[in-house]
Amino acid sequence: MKKTVQNKSVINSIIIGSIVAFLIFLAFGTVTVLIKNPFFIRMTPIHWYDYLFLILTSTLSGAYIGLWYYAKNNKNLNSKCDYVAGGGAVGGFFSFSCAICNKLLIWLIGLSGVVAYFMPFQPVLGVISVSLLAYAVYVQTKNLSAIKIHYKGC
Repeated sequence: MKKTVQNKSVINSIIIGSIVAFLIFLAFGTVTVLIKNPFFIRMTPIHWYDYLFLILTSTLSGAYIGLWYYAKNNKNLNSKCDYVAGGGAVGGFFSFSCAICNKLLIWLIGLSGVVAYFMPFQPVLGVISVSLLAYAVYVQTKNLSAIKIHYKGC
């Protein structure tokens, strides 16, 4: 009986992680106009790595949420990496979004600061963000698969 409940929890976690990954892909892609739509306009050119960071950010975020849901259901929740995963997702969004369209960045460092300093830094931010998300997924997976090791990440 316990194995059936555990299998159901695994399937539910995979479904939830997949749905979250798809919704993040759809939401982030629509807002950043990587998915063409009539509601938003992008003022900066789209590079090939913007699509890569969108796919990796949404996939790793969905994987983290699926693993988190599985850990929560099995009373083995380690939420130390929640901030790391959240920071990776937000950083990932900023790495492929239109920097000129971001009012917060314009307000903080001005248009010339965004163009001169932030836009060249976006690919580096994407690599850092994807690395943070990958690390959070790794730690959450390690927490679930090797409970006896007492690995303390994040």
